Amino acid sequence: MPGDIDVLLVGTSCVDFSNLNSKKKKINDKGQSGVTFFGMLSWVEKHRPSFVILENVCSAPWDDIKECFENINYSVSHTRVTKAYYIPHTRTRGYLIAVNERDSSIPETWKDWVLKKLKRPASSTLDDFLLPSDDPRIHQARHKLTKESNNRERTTRNADWARCESRHQRARLEEGLGNKRPLTNWEDG
Repeated sequence: MPGDIDVLLVGTSCVDFSNLNSKKKKINDKGQSGVTFFGMLSWVEKHRPSFVILENVCSAPWDDIKECFENINYSVSHTRVTKAYYIPHTRTRGYLIAVNERDSSIPETWKDWVLKKLKRPASSTLDDFLLPSDDPRIHQARHKLTKESNNRERTTRNADWARCESRHQRARLEEGLGNKRPLTNWEDG
């Protein structure tokens, strides 16, 4: 990863912080979430981007995360963002902005803008992005998934992400959705 960037937009692992996890871990417990966070933080400390925008679940230890950034001389603020920000879903997320300048007013100004000036309900609901439940493509996709799962042995192994990615690519092709990264044309490898 290059070191000469101005803005780092990052979402670290949330598995240990999620309310869906019955065995939550704290940021310093060496779980996946803490390890990815501290990996990102060490990169930030080394390369000192001007701004860091971090996204994670609302139940992440935001005060601890804020303190970690303040310990490396960043000014920090965080807030919760809901579907009231043009976003057609119901999941709330936490966002943090860190500025590479001690005692900067930018993070609090950002938070004030987010909470007071940028709020606006989504112009489209999530349902507007979904196919109707009686669409034949839904039935066909479910049939394919059932057929595929019946053709292979069921085990309790980890998910086969290559197979998942393959199905995703096939669906994109069948639906005529094109390249999954149309702006950058970035490809794996």
